Amino acid sequence: MDNLTKYQINYAEPEVELLSTFPRHCRFSHTLIIPAYKEESKFIDSFIQSSLAEQNVLLIIVINQPESENDIEHQQCLYNIALSKGDVSWQHKNLTLINLACKNSSLLIVDRFTKPIADKFGVGLARKIGADLACYLINQKNITTPWIHSSDADAQLPSNYFSSLAIAESKSSVAACYNFTHLSDNKIIEHANDIYEQSLRYYVAGLTYANSPYNFYTIGSVLAFKADVYACVRGFPKRSAGEDFYLLNKLAKLGDVLWLKKCILALEARMSDRVPFGTGPAVKSIVELTSQNKVYYYYNPEVFERLKTLLSNFNILSEHRNNLEFWYENFTEDIKEALISIGFESFVAKQQSVKLEQFNKQLVVWFDAFKTLKFIHFLRDKYYQNLPLSEGILLANFNIE
Repeated sequence: MDNLTKYQINYAEPEVELLSTFPRHCRFSHTLIIPAYKEESKFIDSFIQSSLAEQNVLLIIVINQPESENDIEHQQCLYNIALSKGDVSWQHKNLTLINLACKNSSLLIVDRFTKPIADKFGVGLARKIGADLACYLINQKNITTPWIHSSDADAQLPSNYFSSLAIAESKSSVAACYNFTHLSDNKIIEHANDIYEQSLRYYVAGLTYANSPYNFYTIGSVLAFKADVYACVRGFPKRSAGEDFYLLNKLAKLGDVLWLKKCILALEARMSDRVPFGTGPAVKSIVELTSQNKVYYYYNPEVFERLKTLLSNFNILSEHRNNLEFWYENFTEDIKEALISIGFESFVAKQQSVKLEQFNKQLVVWFDAFKTLKFIHFLRDKYYQNLPLSEGILLANFNIE
């Protein structure tokens, strides 16, 4: 039994079962999933008016809202507008397929607002529903590409959105991150988003400088991944935020994450309360700081220096696994303490009998994006307090894009 079929049987969301009557003759070259909560319909119009709508795309829109919200009017309005964009060619319970008028693409609308999503699952479940549906349709050959694209309603997608990935992909690639920029007509919000975008690029540049294999952007709106690998890691985690981070963290352990630098998505810079953390809340916080004449603080570049020192010594760890104190002599005390705080010694103790190649492989898997973040946070909290972002960029021994 292949990975997609196993996933469909054991881990896929209930909506997938409804696709058993999906028209077998419907074929699509690409698929894109977008979760929509408190969104206007302009993103649908933008897609229809773009050249992407001529590229045989199935756009899966998961219109959702949390259980804690009772008023469905906004989501119902978006649902009705979506239905008006073409002809309903198939419908089963909360799934509706709409063939776009005079276009070579369709919308698959998922109603998860009349049956709302538990607050604790949030956007993670919304993305999972969309991706699970895409996995099934890829397995059934209704979608001919193995790639699933994930974005958001605030993203403007360029005409080479699908083709740039097709050119860059390889057998070893399992996921891809598109380049991005933030735009806004509101100068205050645009300024705040510029600062936040700088922080994102600063963090990834720091990881790259330290030679971390997890040096990629974890933004749900700029993500694509292969369906069979998505199935191997059991899909998007059902979380109200951070689902993109945790999915990419798992995918990166199975292959390469591509960086599509030349394909740039324009993201609408906006404040938002849709999720507990992420771009929207961060921008809101920066706007508030700016209004109080305060600056935005971020990681001290010293944490990346310490990370670089640590990773450069991982290649000799296996030969000293029985004598960690000797290996620790390569570091200052802060690195040792940070390692111990994240369970490093327990990991090494479990790897005493494995061969060198297996040890090094397990080490990279264990010290993943999440462990890297915990390592950095320990250093920040105990040794290297955050600095004004502009100061950190100036002091860093690496450049941001």
